[in-house]
Amino acid sequence: MKKIFLAVILALITAQSVQAADYMPYTPPEGSVIVKSVGVSIAYPKGESSDSVFINGRLYVPLDEGVKLMGGELRQTGTLYKITIDGKFTFLSPEEGRAPKLTLYGGKPYISVYTLAESFGYCFTPDVSKNTGVILKEKCLNTRESLYYAKSPKSAYIRLEDITADGMRPSGRGKYTADMLDKLRFTAEYLYMRKQEYYAAWVPVYACPEENYWNDVSADTSLYNAYFIYVLDYMTEHGGHIGLHGYTHQYGSTESCIGYEWGRDTPYDQNEQQRRMIKARQCCEGLGFKAEFFEFPHYGASDTQLLMAEHYFDAIYQSYPDKRLENSLTYTARSGRRVFYIPTPADYVHNTEDNEIYEKMEDCVKNGCTLSLYFHPVLDRDRISVKTENGERLWAYSAQGALPGIIDKAVNMGYAFTAFGR
Repeated sequence: MKKIFLAVILALITAQSVQAADYMPYTPPEGSVIVKSVGVSIAYPKGESSDSVFINGRLYVPLDEGVKLMGGELRQTGTLYKITIDGKFTFLSPEEGRAPKLTLYGGKPYISVYTLAESFGYCFTPDVSKNTGVILKEKCLNTRESLYYAKSPKSAYIRLEDITADGMRPSGRGKYTADMLDKLRFTAEYLYMRKQEYYAAWVPVYACPEENYWNDVSADTSLYNAYFIYVLDYMTEHGGHIGLHGYTHQYGSTESCIGYEWGRDTPYDQNEQQRRMIKARQCCEGLGFKAEFFEFPHYGASDTQLLMAEHYFDAIYQSYPDKRLENSLTYTARSGRRVFYIPTPADYVHNTEDNEIYEKMEDCVKNGCTLSLYFHPVLDRDRISVKTENGERLWAYSAQGALPGIIDKAVNMGYAFTAFGR
């Protein structure tokens, strides 16, 4: 891999190595399965039913009824089920674990709504105010020409920033409402259709002390949270890589995504800082995801805190604390573990009219830096159109959006957004 500087980093190992015994051990989340029946009513292509349950936060429906109401066919051979819908088919067997596609509940097979819809070209859209949802055939209206991409051996990196489940805050001022989650899902599909990989910086717990509101997606069961997990499921199965952007991305009276959490002014002692890293990772893994990186809120971190994160995560999404390496993707073993550092020298998209991002991308390449940047998906909310017609969920991503422009620029420069460490 180009631009991974080994010699300088390895020279730092002896002087700065910190033993694992200096930190609290990471403990995986408990393995208990949490089931909650709330009767979300779902409109399928062939009828409606409210027979549904939440299992570890995800929405599940009876396999036989779900397939029937999708207009499909179900065949069973032992514990293997063949599901056929619209001429497409898949085979599933009941699984255990935190995110099974098919599982047993009360002796009956239940399938996740995500699997039932997405496996066959459909999508699920909730109405959280009514505790209902609909499964519709899904279609992208973008032309093939607008989705062009070019294969390239040169790698670039993009991060979707500040993904948080704030859409149910009492004031109604959350950015990721159910409608915006719908658009985030199509943002992920747009990237997938253009064959671009990406990273999603997820704040596991949304906190707003002013409104006395706290939302832990891994613990608080609701249709909104289930749909948030649904979108994360889509991301991880379609070119996305989930990471943790702090635990709450705030402290004191500030709200998530505005406040800091670590850094020189953190109110937390060393033990609490470690506990928050552990809790963030447990939240992620408790839902069946892998935490592929950690990002300090606003990049606020001392070298001691960076070393702490190196103990719990395989990658840290910010510049390595050495001027010689701050603009290059690299890794270090100074903590006794191999940990990547991924900088963003191309900065980020500041607003919908920010055309300077293209110059920054060019400057990265000219200056021999890693081509890496980040982008807040909510900036393009008005560039994504979504509507329902004749039983279909139709969507399109305008070429005037910031994200399509960034991808076009990278492709024209001979780059593709991909995963690091390859």
